[in-house]
Amino acid sequence: MKRVLLASQCGFSFMLLIFFIAVNWYQGSELITDKFEWNYTAKFTKLFNSIDSVTSSKQISQLDFFIYSAKHYPIYSALMILSLVYMIISVILLVKFIKKG
Repeated sequence: MKRVLLASQCGFSFMLLIFFIAVNWYQGSELITDKFEWNYTAKFTKLFNSIDSVTSSKQISQLDFFIYSAKHYPIYSALMILSLVYMIISVILLVKFIKKG
């Protein structure tokens, strides 16, 4: 019975993480229209493309959406991180329980 409870916790935490990733990705896609934030928020774009400034919305990396979301919507980013921690803890507990018996 405890294994079923832990497995359901893992599944729930995974679904919660996927939901908050989607929310952050959607909110961060607002970066495409915010040209003033390109040079301040598009850190991964500059790193991956080896450029000094972003000149087009097509250059923006998908990872920069998460930076923009964390900068302007920190609650949802914090919830995404908390759900990741919750998922990691539930997986660790499930693995320990399975190994134990």
